Amino acid sequence: MLFIIFAGRNSGSDRILQSPILDTKSLKNWFAQDLKFNIEPVTMRDLLNSPGSDWLVYHGDYKASHYSPLTKIDRDNIKTLVPKWTYKINDGANLRSSPIISHGVMFVTAANEVHALDVSTGQWLWKWQAYLERSKGINRGIAIYENKIFFSTSDCQLVALNRETGNLLWSVKYVDSQNRFFSTMAPLVIKDKIFLGVANNNSGESGFVAAFSTSDGKELWRFQTLPAQTELRGAPTWLTGSYDPTTDTIYWAVGTLPDDQRANPKSYKTPGAYHDSIIALDAKNGRLKWSTRLAEYMPIDWDSNEPLVLTEMNNKNLLLQANRNGLFYSMDRITGKINFSKSFVKKIDWTNKKKICPSVRGATNWMPPSFSPLTGLFYVMTLEGCVGEDNSFYITALDPTDANIKWTYPTRGTNIAAPGLLATGGNIVLGSEGSGHMVALDAVTGKKLWDFSTGKPMFGAPVTYLTNGRQYITMVAGSDVYTFGLYSAR
Repeated sequence: MLFIIFAGRNSGSDRILQSPILDTKSLKNWFAQDLKFNIEPVTMRDLLNSPGSDWLVYHGDYKASHYSPLTKIDRDNIKTLVPKWTYKINDGANLRSSPIISHGVMFVTAANEVHALDVSTGQWLWKWQAYLERSKGINRGIAIYENKIFFSTSDCQLVALNRETGNLLWSVKYVDSQNRFFSTMAPLVIKDKIFLGVANNNSGESGFVAAFSTSDGKELWRFQTLPAQTELRGAPTWLTGSYDPTTDTIYWAVGTLPDDQRANPKSYKTPGAYHDSIIALDAKNGRLKWSTRLAEYMPIDWDSNEPLVLTEMNNKNLLLQANRNGLFYSMDRITGKINFSKSFVKKIDWTNKKKICPSVRGATNWMPPSFSPLTGLFYVMTLEGCVGEDNSFYITALDPTDANIKWTYPTRGTNIAAPGLLATGGNIVLGSEGSGHMVALDAVTGKKLWDFSTGKPMFGAPVTYLTNGRQYITMVAGSDVYTFGLYSAR
């Protein structure tokens, strides 16, 4: 494998360095020396307080709420929102990245590459690329801690980059991609550890959650989602988990088994098998605190990898998940006990083999939902439909105390694109439609307040940040990064 670093103030001075993976000295990015940053290291305290002016964690915060308290863009002035800048990633078709923003720099990813941009102008600062990876795939983002960027390539290389220059600091191969493993996820950093799961198309060897040292990439522990001596396969862990700092617990959703094993009732009785479950692990050592299987039978490929949102309501520590199987789960995150589960889509039928509902794409999927402490509502992208029929996307707001639906917004266009959502302190919910429109809705009523046509499919989730006293909103569309701000005559 070869790594490439590009850096400079403009495309006219682009130059390329390439080197074997282990030769880190020759990867020094001489062309980034003129990039002078006056930035402080990102601390654990910064990560715990995210999001504020910056967006430092994939889901915005460790609770995976995908909510920002920023209020400068609100439901009264969002009608004046206009594009401020765009940036194109040449080989980045249908980007999934949720950008990370820190100290005036935005980090956005495509498969096997990281781009650093000026948040105010979109000016390109540097690019890092691994270009001999066996698989291409997609990528959802990076993690940041101290002065390092952490990124997982498609072929399961965990790399650490200097956040100022893009120089490679170290890399480790954390699993053999020949065994059907690959990676699409953004890492999760907590204190001195990097946490990663893995994708395997519900086949091949067992999925896992593993912890690595932020200093050198050394593996510290690994929790397997299937027992060592078993014929079971799959149980992937391909989406970024959540974290509760009060108990030092990470929560991870575990996917399902291949079709032939999922249909066998014995597969659900194997000791040490955690497929179709949510697991709670001690972040320090990977010890299992609890596991909860969400269903004893899944008729089709509905996994449990959807984001896990942590919140506190009525003096209860809750874990919330809108699952691909069509059920909304409220759980006690201390014990793993299910408080209740209830359908959040109209069409749900697990028994009719000729017309199972929801479809194999699920009632929702990987796209991040959002929970607003301001409205107390849970916002999720939902897909209505059954196997063998046309499906329709909706943005749905529900009350997490009982899963009653408060409002729905039917999206326009194709049902291929599947974006995530962002709620803010300005009482708006941001998302997009299959028509290529980015939309802003009133968080209380669901009324559309603003839209903008990109003409491109949108698969990422919006993020927002503050720089120079102004709030901006960024979202990827097709191969482009779009950033919006309020109209100013200046």
